Amino acid sequence: MKSLYISALFFFIGLHQVQAQLLTPYTLYRDQWGVLNPASVSNNYTLDEYTFALSATNRHQWLGNGFNYDYSPNTQLVNFEGILEFSRIVVGGHILQDRTGDLSNLGFYGRFAYMIPLDRFSKQMVSIGLAAGFLQNRSMIDGSDSEYFDSPEEGIIPGSVLKPDVSIGIYYYKEDIWYAGVSIPQLLSLDSEFGEDQIAYSLKQPRHYYVVGGGYIPFDFFGFGDGSSFLEISGWGRYLPVRQSKADSFAHLFRVDGNVRYQHSQIAWVGFGVGSDLATDFSTFHAEFGFIGGEALNLSNAQLKIGLAMDFSFGEGVKRLGPSAEINVIYAWY
Repeated sequence: MKSLYISALFFFIGLHQVQAQLLTPYTLYRDQWGVLNPASVSNNYTLDEYTFALSATNRHQWLGNGFNYDYSPNTQLVNFEGILEFSRIVVGGHILQDRTGDLSNLGFYGRFAYMIPLDRFSKQMVSIGLAAGFLQNRSMIDGSDSEYFDSPEEGIIPGSVLKPDVSIGIYYYKEDIWYAGVSIPQLLSLDSEFGEDQIAYSLKQPRHYYVVGGGYIPFDFFGFGDGSSFLEISGWGRYLPVRQSKADSFAHLFRVDGNVRYQHSQIAWVGFGVGSDLATDFSTFHAEFGFIGGEALNLSNAQLKIGLAMDFSFGEGVKRLGPSAEINVIYAWY
């Protein structure tokens, strides 16, 4: 199993080559959409009218060897969003840390969006947003490490590179009925180059293209809710061109994902979904559930949500890496 993880690391990195550094595919993406689309408006606001939200997420992939921090990807995220209703402004920011074996990055971002009403009652809004910050890419790969190299590789030493990062987006929503958005994270598409006297390898932050859409259907499965139960149908797609090296032509990666979630009143939710990379045979099945606490926890004008999710991978080469697990905690208030 150890050699499998080392091979997977090199598959995603590619020494002596330019390789894509893909964004983390969050399972609970509804609550992390502000990270991928700076113009988005949280469902904590569109559904429950909470104007502020603070969330923390931990995602761990490649669980075929357990929670192994030496090889498997692990992502932590802290995200804040504030809706300034009278100014029609969305402000926020997030701190992101991601690690895969000897590669890691740490990012700090701020975001700003302006909401434009499409009717006199502001029941329909379109927002335009921008996020900007810095991402530090760090490599602990050492050319003298026999775990990676049969013979020492001169010039391959640990190091870090700091790069600016920018995302843009546009988002539309109509009350608690439906929503849609388009965004471009990692707009600058910069390279982080590593090496002592010359470039030994580099990591590219490829420009991503995201689209999301979904809607809410009033539905009470048990028949004794408080009128706020609903069925949410949503989906997203991602496109990005990547290349294996500077001499190679671009390959085009497409991923689509569809989900169905049922939330019963302000108590709990459960959901399922499927995703697929159209250019490969890599597919996933999602399962999620969560709990909501408000008055039951004696919270005044506030809400606490805890969500858990699992991704199960299918496809040759990746299924042996095992599933992914994600936990998300959100505190929203007004």
